Formats: sequence, structure tokens, C-alpha cells
Amino acid sequence: MQSYLSIIFLNLIIVTFFAHADENTILLDELKENDGWFLVESRPDSIMIYEKNIEGMKLKALRVEKIINFDYQHILNTVMDIGSYPKALESSDLTSFIVGQKDNFIYAYNHIPIPFPFIDDRHYFFKIKKTSSNEIIWTLVSESEATSTYKFKRILDKKLGSVYMDYGAGIWKAQPITKKMSNVSYSLYMDSGGLITDYLNDLFSSQSVINLYKGVLSSSRKELE
Repeated sequence: MQSYLSIIFLNLIIVTFFAHADENTILLDELKENDGWFLVESRPDSIMIYEKNIEGMKLKALRVEKIINFDYQHILNTVMDIGSYPKALESSDLTSFIVGQKDNFIYAYNHIPIPFPFIDDRHYFFKIKKTSSNEIIWTLVSESEATSTYKFKRILDKKLGSVYMDYGAGIWKAQPITKKMSNVSYSLYMDSGGLITDYLNDLFSSQSVINLYKGVLSSSRKELE
């Protein structure tokens, strides 16, 4: 009987692992698809903000983009320099580091402190890869996979009380317009998890992606100085 229950429990873990992995892959495919995006704001700093409804998901996907007049490779380099995220985003409380590589993906960890009362910090593992000369993709690693990996679990155990973020994916993409100008976009879906409303979740996501995008562009431009 005990052996039978162990097999059932193991099967549930496997099903959960692949369900989360498949959903994040589906999210990535939805982000790549250009149909369904609609403009919601054209900011004074020339950043355009788009939203997209994804079937079966409670939150909206976001896309920010801007035309830049310097080499977009500096931006992609900043995105791939994971250990420098706190400096690039001017957030000394942010924790970011690489934990390993597998199947051409870099696996990394982020811990995000939340400076509001009654809202727990967030953290997650993600895998990221530069798929071409002008594109970078990432997806979140499911909590079931993270807790079943000894190296990952040791890191999580040091941040007990933080909410693990399960659902998320993103794409950085540059589209050259002229020799010196490019349209650089960042599309993502990110569910902050925890006990916050969908409205606050959307609000946090929109503000976070704008600040992250501006931080990456600012840091990348400084490389030229």
C-alpha cells in the first residue's frame, strides 16, 4: 500500500512539473505572436506600452518598445549579464546570480524585495538563452522543479517566507531599422503570485517592466560613454 501511494505521489509531481513547464512554453509562444497586441500608452519618453490578453490566463501580457540610436547588442549584453542586474537596475537589494547551464540555457536566480508592508518578497529561478543575434528568451522554472533539485532547494531554503513565482516568460527582441537605429522590444507575462489582487498584480507588473526596460537601456547606453 505504501509503495502504491509513493508511485501516485511521484506521478503527481511529474504531472505538475510538466504542466508548469508546458504553460510557460505556451506563454513564450503567445508572446512571440504579433497578433492581439494593442497600444495602451505612448509615453513622453518615447516608450510605447502594449497589452495582450492570453486565453486561460488571468493577467495581461505586456510589451514595451522604443526606437534607439545605438548598437542594440549592448542591450542584449546587459540582459545576459545576470550578475550585474542589481547595478544595471540601480537596485542594491536585488539578488541575481547564475546557478548553472543546461541544454544551452543559463539557469539563474532572482530575489526581489518588496518594500510594502504585508506583501512578501518574491523569488524565482529562470532559464535564459540568446536564440539569435537579435533575440533573447527566458521562462520561469516551476517551483516543483526547483524544489526537486538539491542545488536549487538549498538556495530557496535561505529565503523562506518569500513567494515563489511559477508563471512567467519573456522575450527581448531588436529589429534593425537603419544602420544606426533599431526598435527594441521587451515582451513578458509574469504572475507575481501570493495573495494580491489581479489589479495590483497587473500594476506591479506594468511598473516593474517599465522600470526594468528603462534601467537596461540606461545601463547599456553608459557602456558607450
